[in-house]
Amino acid sequence: MVYIKSVQIKYEQPFVCENSYKSILGQRPLWDWRQDKLLWIDIHENKIIETDQDIQKENFYLVPEGITNILLQDNENYLMSSADSLFSLHSSISKKQLLTKINFKNNKDRINDADIDINGQIWISTMDTQQQSETGMVIGYNSNFDPIFQDESYIISNGPIFDYERNIGYVTDSIKRIIYSFSMNDISSSGFQKKIFLSLNNVDGNPDGMAVDRNGNLWVAMWGSGKVCCFDKSSNLKLILQLPVSKVTSCAFGGSNLNELYITTASIGLNDIEAERQPHAGKIFKFITQEQGYASNCYRSENISNLYH
Repeated sequence: MVYIKSVQIKYEQPFVCENSYKSILGQRPLWDWRQDKLLWIDIHENKIIETDQDIQKENFYLVPEGITNILLQDNENYLMSSADSLFSLHSSISKKQLLTKINFKNNKDRINDADIDINGQIWISTMDTQQQSETGMVIGYNSNFDPIFQDESYIISNGPIFDYERNIGYVTDSIKRIIYSFSMNDISSSGFQKKIFLSLNNVDGNPDGMAVDRNGNLWVAMWGSGKVCCFDKSSNLKLILQLPVSKVTSCAFGGSNLNELYITTASIGLNDIEAERQPHAGKIFKFITQEQGYASNCYRSENISNLYH
């Protein structure tokens, strides 16, 4: 088991985007490099928030079906997930088309996270909403939305995210506080061979959403600790971003140079005293890094046509 090692750790403080929407459960920041804008979601309020690089002007879109992820699709459109389904979302965010529905064995499960790999295929991770049973999965789909493999026995799975240059994927079990890595070269119909990249039992918080940069550093939002931790590709802890809020949910690289780390947070579950002490809980934070992230891949929709006609 790989425990945290540390080199000389640096501490930094991201700055809060004062004008940003205050979410209940902010998640899944996505930089749309095609239009130089940031999208993120409030899972609790079924909202998509669309804003510019500097978080000065925001547009809001209500998603009655609920939303758990938003990703890029080719043809300027988006791919989104609800608790149990995947949709193609028109670039106007006003029209959508159901693509597939997930048939969960446990009716308390839902889609938690998702990403697009270098081949333009979608992966999703799922969770037990009661946070007790190992019914969560990581599932990869082909372009017909047929599951081509799945990895099981997670309680709350987050990710996967991909280091495209090194052909490595990362996925977490947030409750078990483990981050796994796997080679994209070793995927078969029976799943993938994951290994423990990090066990976080000696660190405050639970690993939530993640991002990876071009140097192979893994940036991990730590729910409950008010931190984003940055680990190098050898599992060394090298940087801690300390936020003035406890519930840090996810992070993603964006901005015109892909060097800005956007960090989502939540205000859900705070009592009155905590809420008073954390007035920025639920807002977006931003940190200018010395690294460069990857541009998000687009889902290849060659099998999706004339959806909005």
